[in-house]
Amino acid sequence: MNQPSGDSCEQSYLLYTQPVERAEKSPAAGKAVKEYPGADSRGEVDTDPCEVCGSKRARVLYTLPGTRFLTVQCTHCQLGSLWPKPELQELIGFYPEHYYGNDGRKFSLIVEWLVRVVGARHSRFFAGLMPKEGRVLDVGCGRGITLHALMRMGFQTYGFEVSSAAVEGVDSGIQIRVGESLQDAAFPDDFFDEVMLWHVLEHIPAPAATMAEVCRILKPGGVVIVAVPNFSSWQARWCGPSWFHLDPPRHLYHFPLRGLKRLLENAGFQCQSEHHFSLRQNPFGWIQSILNLCPWLPRNGLYAVLHRLGNRRPPFTLAIRLQLWALCGLLAPISLVLSVIAAICRQGATVHVVARRPRTESPSDARRTVIRS
Repeated sequence: MNQPSGDSCEQSYLLYTQPVERAEKSPAAGKAVKEYPGADSRGEVDTDPCEVCGSKRARVLYTLPGTRFLTVQCTHCQLGSLWPKPELQELIGFYPEHYYGNDGRKFSLIVEWLVRVVGARHSRFFAGLMPKEGRVLDVGCGRGITLHALMRMGFQTYGFEVSSAAVEGVDSGIQIRVGESLQDAAFPDDFFDEVMLWHVLEHIPAPAATMAEVCRILKPGGVVIVAVPNFSSWQARWCGPSWFHLDPPRHLYHFPLRGLKRLLENAGFQCQSEHHFSLRQNPFGWIQSILNLCPWLPRNGLYAVLHRLGNRRPPFTLAIRLQLWALCGLLAPISLVLSVIAAICRQGATVHVVARRPRTESPSDARRTVIRS
């Protein structure tokens, strides 16, 4: 078995634990904000055009001590983003070898089994949205857990990733393409019955261009499912800089639900439904976010312990691990109740939207296609 190097483990751990500070409470925030073009006394800066609305003005929410990055929020549509945009080599550095796991596994054995059980459950949901033996693409497929289940159901399965390391251990029956962007995969027009982006869009440098490409390769009437952390959720607002799903610096964008739906509509899709409960994501988000409020515990420490090899290095002493597990047990039932209530109130910490490419284009859709080309 190949083991990740010590340097890789160290780099991964540091990325899990990147500190985040609320801008108005950070002593360094005022100085950091003044260094950016157009900065003013209200804590706003000039940025590149927003991926959702095109606005070039954003408010600084959080600073990331020890880095040159800020988390900013569009003043018009509330889309959050990492600013300034990272260079390509910086992006590659955000995903060291250990981030993807090893030998096709990312977590400890029990957690890995639970992930695969949930993946199989997801596959039944995805299968119900496309025709029998349909053609499906998973953008950011990783280890192909969901695609493997869909392949066993008789679907034609395709995966796309930006790193060959990410697809280590993928079933050989799944057709994989690797490239810097989805456009590099060069899929034909009107090719897929369904495209999935499951907690991937927030990692992509150009989400608007990616969704336009998804619309091109999806058949008329085809379905796209996009899951992201919900930046407008109770969990995001109440936990602030401690929110687990901020995941800096890998999450380049933080989508409020309205912003996500507007992005899909801008690309030519018709949004059909939104879903606010995720057993895998939402309860754990509450647990880890609350633990992040404890200053004596390492940030995202429970997640790091659950990750393979994550608990074999300092500061994960026996005492720290015992505290993490004990608090996890205490918080688990509370987090589950909070997640159910949030879902009922349409405030899920993560959300997935089901949208469809229209079977016939309207005149405005046709004009948008001409502009993209």
